[in-house]
Amino acid sequence: MDAINLRMLIELAAAARDAAAARRAHAGAALDAARQQLTLLEGYAAEYERRGQRTLAVGVDIAAQDNLRAFAGKLQQAIAQQRNEVERRALVLEQVAGELTEAQRKMKSLQALQTRALDTARSLQGRRDQKLTDELSQSMLAGRARPLAVGGW
Repeated sequence: MDAINLRMLIELAAAARDAAAARRAHAGAALDAARQQLTLLEGYAAEYERRGQRTLAVGVDIAAQDNLRAFAGKLQQAIAQQRNEVERRALVLEQVAGELTEAQRKMKSLQALQTRALDTARSLQGRRDQKLTDELSQSMLAGRARPLAVGGW
């Protein structure tokens, strides 16, 4: 694979990694928001339960008791739905975190391939340079040896 194509693949992998990181950050923020909402609902339900107990202790009519129970049931249903939402968002976060890990792995693999290709190119260039140096040395030695062989002194 030539250097230009490899560089292009690395750029694409970097863009994919950056997009996966953004999705990971977004999913993390969404999970945090869902957890905060759950905490808020649970706190509100606990406070409503305390208020309901105080109201029932002083005595209220049956209709008011039914309303308290119905509202408490709706709060519990909302809490259950929010717990499901937290679980769903946690799964999404896990999935996008896996995608980010995979994108990072691919990026590192391509970078390692590029490093190997550069090392190979440097090694080949070093061998070419050494061969050229050797040939020049041979040529210079051969040029000096000729006048002596021909009887030039």
